[in-house]
Amino acid sequence: MKAAVWYGQKDVRVEDRKSKELQDNEVKVKVSWAGICGTDLHEYLEGPIFISTDQPDPFLGQKAPVTLGHEFAGVVDDIGSKVTKFNKGDRVVINPTVSNREKEENIDLYDGYSFIGLGSDGGFAEFTNAPEENVYKLPDNVSDKEGALVEPTAVAVQAIKEGEVLFGDTVAIFGAGPIGLLTVIAAKAAGASKIFVFDLSEERLNKAKSVGATHTINSGESNPSDIISKYTDNGVDVAFEVAGV
Repeated sequence: MKAAVWYGQKDVRVEDRKSKELQDNEVKVKVSWAGICGTDLHEYLEGPIFISTDQPDPFLGQKAPVTLGHEFAGVVDDIGSKVTKFNKGDRVVINPTVSNREKEENIDLYDGYSFIGLGSDGGFAEFTNAPEENVYKLPDNVSDKEGALVEPTAVAVQAIKEGEVLFGDTVAIFGAGPIGLLTVIAAKAAGASKIFVFDLSEERLNKAKSVGATHTINSGESNPSDIISKYTDNGVDVAFEVAGV
């Protein structure tokens, strides 16, 4: 099968690879769609960051070379002998985060972690294997393409959750890239009354407006503090830095 494999900084090769042997607790997924995350770009330009090169990853047991891709969805192609929740043909999405699972779910903190697609082979391939506990069925009204956006959407939803955005709050979002746009959508869903989005790209600002931003401002032309002061009494309730700089 074809796979995009990280060998080192600025060294990603599309090559033929054999599918790994399916373990008893794993689901083999035929990948339909996969997204390129900023983390993938950082690994390419500046890595290794998360990818292990000297020792096997402590959670997933692999070291470079490794197939990238942790935002992906697809169709179940095969299941291990101990898998009980899935059948061949199920449409699924993968949660790439693997942890010790020693924290209560409502705490939302990982006690050590790694990622499928960084600590082990991921979704930039025709097929990949994932533990059953990291696989989720897609509902009928969510396409495979949309399924590939579940992981980055979860990032935005978690940000809104940790920011404790409440109905009626005012929100500022600095950066209107993919995660910033998803944060706009999540803030709107949480009931934010005003959503200020700042970016240098007019194209991205227009997109932010279309997905729910109430105010879009080119921060290269206007001072964000002045804009926020103009439209709020005491500043915004919550601000998110999503530019990554």
